[in-house]
Formats: sequence, structure tokens, C-alpha cells
Amino acid sequence: MFNAPSDTFTNKDKDVYIARIDKVEYDDYNNQIKTYQKPFFYGKKNYQPLDWRNLLAYRELYGEVSNNAVQMLVDYTDNGKFKKFDLAYLYGVTPKGETVYGENANYMIKSVRLQNTKMLVIMEEIIKED
Repeated sequence: MFNAPSDTFTNKDKDVYIARIDKVEYDDYNNQIKTYQKPFFYGKKNYQPLDWRNLLAYRELYGEVSNNAVQMLVDYTDNGKFKKFDLAYLYGVTPKGETVYGENANYMIKSVRLQNTKMLVIMEEIIKED
């Protein structure tokens, strides 16, 4: 679990890596099997946890979610660099040492919403079994 430092200046711009969906195949039981492209460094971005009001609204829209959802505002010129259900590496997690693209990712992009000059990106933590 990530514990953010209390100094907002050290917690502002953090590395973000993105792994885009390459293709989706289906197994014999019609389950989706997603493969991802090689992750790329998206840059140092300011992403922050959703506050409780936004988290409640997000829950009403999408149903049950983990409490670890984050939001990030990026320039609208980045439209198309990633999309819903791509994977993200946040809070110091990197794709280094992966044998399968996306295996280290700790967040999934759940929503990309165009606004006037920005895009709002909401990502939800991936719960991995131990």
C-alpha cells in the first residue's frame, strides 16, 4: 500500500507508464484474454486519489470499486495515447523485469473524459491475488 508523503510538493509529479491493449481474444468459455503492447513512459504527471465525494459519485456510476481510485488531468492533445482498459503503472511501479507486458501494472484506466482543454482520466487499482 502506498502512503503518500505529507509534503504536497514532493507528491506532485510522479512517473507514469502506460501499457495499451494490443488485442483481445476469447477462450473456449468466452472469457476475454487481453494482451498488451510494450509499456511506454508517459511522463511525470500529477495524479491524486479521488476525494470521498468523487469516490461516492464514481461508485454510483460504476458500482463496486476499490477505495484506491486516482484521477489525473492531462492536456486534450494527448487524446488517443491511451484508452479505457489500458494499464497504468503508478506510485513508483515500473514495467522493468516483466516477462509479459502488463504484469507489473497496478492500475487500470477506467474512464477518459474530454473536457474543454483537458482530459480527465480515472484509474482504479488492480487487486492482485497473493
